[in-house]
Amino acid sequence: MLEYLFIGLVGVVVGGINGMAGGASVISYPVLLATGMSPVSAAISNALGVTPANFFALISVRHQMRDYFRQYRKLILISVIFSGTGAFMLLNVPPGLFEKMVPFLLLGASLTFLIKPKPDRGARHALVEKIGIAASGLYCGYFGPGQGVMVIAVLARDIRRDPKTLNTAKNLIVGWTSLFSNIIYIFSGKAVWPATFALLIGANIGGTYGGRYASKMPAAVYRALILTVGFGASAWLFTKYY
Repeated sequence: MLEYLFIGLVGVVVGGINGMAGGASVISYPVLLATGMSPVSAAISNALGVTPANFFALISVRHQMRDYFRQYRKLILISVIFSGTGAFMLLNVPPGLFEKMVPFLLLGASLTFLIKPKPDRGARHALVEKIGIAASGLYCGYFGPGQGVMVIAVLARDIRRDPKTLNTAKNLIVGWTSLFSNIIYIFSGKAVWPATFALLIGANIGGTYGGRYASKMPAAVYRALILTVGFGASAWLFTKYY
């Protein structure tokens, strides 16, 4: 019981940070692993638990959703298609191979927080943006933690997008992308449902408030938290699987 309460509290933190910026599932994934789940089950349970928080974070801008969806529907579709491919790969990769890949995936997700997007509105910008979103969608379906940061890094190259627009677009794209891959996960039989629901409840609470206060969290605190947990968990996983 205490284990699920702790997972729920972690979910509040993860949902809040995801609502404000993204990438906090880097925190919840190693927590689920620490409970004894296999890497695949932890990845699936993590995705199912934190995804709805992206939609709860949109409550504060719900009156603008039609315009946002119209503007980003092509990127959403691209991301959704590739997330389905990633989910299929996850469910068909031998567990032993996935275990060996997980430390590198988590380290890569953590390293994305060091990316400093350089605004680019050249002739190739639209194509580069679609390729970047496709790659983030594939990553979402296959692993997940850190996708929000990847999406922001891609979208931020357009200097016309202010922080609020970036955060809202990120939540919309990541929310729909994860929702599609989650449908596949639900029928996989690999989710650990008690932990998933504990994370789900906590993340939704955190996501609701995170979306409202997206501009108030100090960027330095956010980055330091994710980097510390991400690099620490990566080191632990390298020790565990190597």
